[in-house]
Amino acid sequence: MKKNIVPIIISILILLQVVTLVRIGGLQDELQNTRNQLMDMTSAQSSQINSIYANIDSMLKRQASIIDSYDYALGTFDRDSLTVPVTFNISPKETKAETLATLYVSGQSTEMARSGTSFSGTLPVNIFDTIDAKVVIADDGTERTEKLEVWEDLRARVLPAVQARFERESGTIYRKTPAESSGEYRSKGNLSMVVTPVQNNTIEKARFVVDVDGSIVSEKALNSGGLGTEIDEKITLSAGQTLTLSALATDSFGLIHKVILDKFTLDEHAEPVRGDEWMWMGEVIIMDNEGKILYAPQYDKVN
Repeated sequence: MKKNIVPIIISILILLQVVTLVRIGGLQDELQNTRNQLMDMTSAQSSQINSIYANIDSMLKRQASIIDSYDYALGTFDRDSLTVPVTFNISPKETKAETLATLYVSGQSTEMARSGTSFSGTLPVNIFDTIDAKVVIADDGTERTEKLEVWEDLRARVLPAVQARFERESGTIYRKTPAESSGEYRSKGNLSMVVTPVQNNTIEKARFVVDVDGSIVSEKALNSGGLGTEIDEKITLSAGQTLTLSALATDSFGLIHKVILDKFTLDEHAEPVRGDEWMWMGEVIIMDNEGKILYAPQYDKVN
């Protein structure tokens, strides 16, 4: 009889253990759900508090502002001056018969024309400049200034975006010639270009260019629609020379978009200069049709 009881007791204990584990698992799930609910509530409260602070900050700024309202409009791009006219219309909170308003935009200024209690003024802005605008309102010998916030990227509005990707087979290979102050540079891979056009402007033609100290030694036509072009260049370099691989794309306005793919320099012993190659990858420079640099993210890297 005792032998029959032992298996029964063991079975009961196992069953109780299983039930306990199931209950523990359920409690863990409930605890996790509670934690998630608390986190959601905390996040919602934080968002509400941030919204309240933002509203208060906005109200304080409106109260301190000398302007009741303003807006701006962009005109037509001028291809010769590379500028876009920007027109501001402002309505001060208070005006008098002698009130004057002067508009300042990116280092330029103009007196604004008055119409009733509102003022308007237009200034051209270079597409490579940031629209930094403010208005100065003067009356009774007192001048008050207020910044006019503008969130516009004129360059992105006017010029197409150009991306070039060079997928190398084995990276850059350089072999120095024994007993000489020179060596052979080789780069092999697939080069593709992707263009995002804008209204009235896209890429008309593109090419791959290899130059040594600014003189072109090799070039090849590129497809600007994303199709790849096989590249296999072997160039002999002498000590002190710098080689640059670039993709050049000419847009509808005649501006050249230069994407630097690689920059390789030899020192006086014909050994590679290491350290800043990564700085050039994907760098985009905008030039006119004569090669003058109009825009570069970091001028110290291209001059």
